Amino acid sequence: MNTLGATKLHTKSKKKKGLAGLDTAIILIAFIITASVLAYVAVSMGIFVTQKAKTTINKGQETASTALSLAGNILYATNYPTDTESFWLYLPIAPSAGVSSVQLAPATTSISLTASTENIVLSNIYNYTLLTITNSPYLQSLTAGSQTYYYYSSPYTALLALGYTTTSYNAVANKDVFQVQSGACSSTTPGLSGANYFTFNVSKTQYCAEVYHTFAFTFPVAGDSLVGSSIAPAGSVVGVMILFGPAEGHIVFQYQTITIQVQPNIGSPLTVAQYVYQPDGTVTVLG
Repeated sequence: MNTLGATKLHTKSKKKKGLAGLDTAIILIAFIITASVLAYVAVSMGIFVTQKAKTTINKGQETASTALSLAGNILYATNYPTDTESFWLYLPIAPSAGVSSVQLAPATTSISLTASTENIVLSNIYNYTLLTITNSPYLQSLTAGSQTYYYYSSPYTALLALGYTTTSYNAVANKDVFQVQSGACSSTTPGLSGANYFTFNVSKTQYCAEVYHTFAFTFPVAGDSLVGSSIAPAGSVVGVMILFGPAEGHIVFQYQTITIQVQPNIGSPLTVAQYVYQPDGTVTVLG
């Protein structure tokens, strides 16, 4: 083989080696890029999962910190269809899941109501509770196994208990704030001057409720085995009733949001914001 031929063969051999080296480099670079992408995805997924877990934990802590939950429909009573007077609001509440009991004494719990459209801000209006009353003639009981549970069958029987009085039994509510008289409210009913008043029926008997100042009270609705104390045990339902005095009673809530807040002695408050379209009966179910 002459010198020129040997040189050509040597050059071709070098080119092949160069191409082989280039192929190897490209493959290595591809592997490195792929590994980098996979590593980035893994790290990103790890961060995403961590953030999701953190969000879930935070939500769980937020839920756990709320000792009370809404346990049913909110009811709103007015003088429908005239719609010139508000009488009361009612909402059932209960200890949240995982909460063994909640202290609901007026001394340790506050209830407030706001209606921004009407510029109403009522703070700490919780004055009375029937949770501690054991000898009311309107208190009913239900025995299941060895356990007895106490309750009032409706908000109206709770109103009777709140204002009930005899020579040996004093009404729970102060008569300067609230009282109940038998018979429908009329111009001849004593004490109506200066009160917001409404008629209600219990067992086909009419009564007149007279409210002189806006206030809230609570009463057992279901599952309360601890009547005699102001503690609401797990599984129980407590009714919250806000009665409107003359100052707020002349306002009818419609086309606006009202906010009710119950702050017990533990955890964050239960805050219920409800839009009121317009009353559709003497008692309207909100929501």
